[in-house]
Amino acid sequence: MDDAPQRPAADAPPATRSRRAAPRNSESIGDLLRRLVDDLIHLVRTEIRLAGTEVRANAGAAGGSLAAIAGGAMFLSVAMLCLLGAAVAWLATSVGIVLAALYVGLGALALGIAMILLGIGALKKIDLAPKRMVANLKRDVETLQGD
Repeated sequence: MDDAPQRPAADAPPATRSRRAAPRNSESIGDLLRRLVDDLIHLVRTEIRLAGTEVRANAGAAGGSLAAIAGGAMFLSVAMLCLLGAAVAWLATSVGIVLAALYVGLGALALGIAMILLGIGALKKIDLAPKRMVANLKRDVETLQGD
């Protein structure tokens, strides 16, 4: 059996490296179990922080998309009211005011639905799941199970 001290992984956080000193022959099983529990708690806390960071970043991207949709909808509402009024006035000279309002209203309805569907499609492309955390947890479970 090799008595040389084991070194922690190079990518381990500094706090973890200092706690992963090689076990001494005088350490009891209770001390080893306590250290194992401390390391597991540290691992879970780190994974939770990672998940929170990922979710915040993804939610920020979704928030930007929602703000763009809302801003665009506001400007489109003002512009559409002006254009719709002009279109109704122009059509009213040839088909009457009622049919002109109906035609313009149906056109505006179709355009509004298309824009909303485009916005929803853009939102669906944003994935809010914390993929790195899930991958790390899977790797940690495999490590604990011993492959």
